[in-house]
Amino acid sequence: MTRVRLVATDADMKIGEGPEVTGTALALLLAVSGRHAVLGDLDGPRAGALAPSAGG
Repeated sequence: MTRVRLVATDADMKIGEGPEVTGTALALLLAVSGRHAVLGDLDGPRAGALAPSAGG
């Protein structure tokens, strides 16, 4: 998985190192657990990196 910094827009939460991916805490949690439906709710140049690859 690509390294990113997760930053919640609705809570005091910043995790990781790398390019920032921002969104609500719930959207970030769902994205890192493989829920593709919330990827459109995230912002940042590496937001797509949170989607697991199809070859997984």
